[in-house]
Amino acid sequence: MKKVVLERKKLGMSQAKLARVADVNQSCMSRIESGKEPPYPHRGKRIADALGWAGDPAELFEEVTDDAVDTA
Repeated sequence: MKKVVLERKKLGMSQAKLARVADVNQSCMSRIESGKEPPYPHRGKRIADALGWAGDPAELFEEVTDDAVDTA
């Protein structure tokens, strides 16, 4: 699972809402979250901003372990 999914769920945000707020097509958002499409720098930054992510946007698109998911 990508960290972006974990962070989105922590905020109680649907994938559709994140896509709208980040101005990203929902099908692209789905592919990004599943790792089938790279976030590309500008799109990744918009997604990070929509989540209120203060760190490096690239970190959102890294895989997280099952341990991280369990503690969220």
